Amino acid sequence: MRVAWIIAGDETGGVAQAVRGLSAAVRAHGIEPAFISLADGQFCGEMRRRGEAVEVLGDYHLPTLAGSLFGRAATAAKIGALSRRIRPALATAIRRARADTVHVLWPNLMPLAGAAAREVGVLSIWEMPNILGRYPFAINRRITQWRLRHYGVVPLANSRYTASTLGCRPVQPIVMHLGADGTRFRPDAPSRLSRQDLGIPADAAVFAIAARLTPEKGQLVLLQAIAALPPGHHGIHLLLIGGPLADNEFGEEVKALAAQLGMGERVHLVGHSRTPERFYAAVDVAVNARIDPEPYGLSVVEAMLCAKPVLVHALGGPAETVIDGVTGWHVKEPTVEAFAAGILRALADRPRWAELGAAARARALEHFTLEQQAAFYVKLLRQQLAGMAEL
Repeated sequence: MRVAWIIAGDETGGVAQAVRGLSAAVRAHGIEPAFISLADGQFCGEMRRRGEAVEVLGDYHLPTLAGSLFGRAATAAKIGALSRRIRPALATAIRRARADTVHVLWPNLMPLAGAAAREVGVLSIWEMPNILGRYPFAINRRITQWRLRHYGVVPLANSRYTASTLGCRPVQPIVMHLGADGTRFRPDAPSRLSRQDLGIPADAAVFAIAARLTPEKGQLVLLQAIAALPPGHHGIHLLLIGGPLADNEFGEEVKALAAQLGMGERVHLVGHSRTPERFYAAVDVAVNARIDPEPYGLSVVEAMLCAKPVLVHALGGPAETVIDGVTGWHVKEPTVEAFAAGILRALADRPRWAELGAAARARALEHFTLEQQAAFYVKLLRQQLAGMAEL
């Protein structure tokens, strides 16, 4: 079988990681990936350096659906017009790739990929990278469901929560939890960084967020929660693994607040890293503090594979990957007060951190590795393709 990933060419973050991970993992199951990009870009270059062939259709850039309902409607019209121009070239590229299946992630590319796949007569998969936003009269969900049915696209949701935002009528989404590389993310990862390397005292309690430095990731909330702890808990250090926004404003805001709260020496910003696994040896508790619903939270699974218990805002994917009191702790609300209570709960469990971390790794190895994700995906493809053959 051959699967053609339809990409924009400039993917970053979680979407890029999802494409890299699954497309590589399916090779062990006899799937040959192909890549068709609307435009050339940084991600295309990265995939070529990995030895992948990428066919670039031109210099097409579909706008992103965002903003108000009326703004989205105008953007959708632009996307539709441009997609109609691109579709013949995409259909030809799919045939040239001899693909049995088309796989797409970006929502604005899904109708285009679905239409081209239907024209060629191959299976179309939409891997939902995010939840569907809520709009009046559920208009977003209704339009998306219509497109899925019209083009015959099979939706894969990265969590039960993400699936719930799409609904189940007329098209039922299939939940496929994402996987991380268990051979890369492990307690004995090579080139591990020590606390001394990071300027952190050996006896400190270290909490860490591995995420982009952006307001919705909750770095400021966690920082304020640590500062709000009662006297006697001033030895906690916060490690922030992830790059700032391009203009660096938010990174400067984090530093300024840390200084204002008297925590300048206890907050460590290490910037973007392509090897986040190196930092977990210096971490006691990983945190996902995202203040809006987290569709999945791959960094949670990566920390679990490194045998770290995880404190999470339990709305979205982390509520499904982390078992409260067994592999970490749930925080019900993304507030300073709720996270302060969660931190105190984690500190009370300090004698159990190693036990919780071991349970976290065991759960991740059992359910959330790339190997499990790839096996699930390939089984699904075979079932869907067999169903198409019977029609």
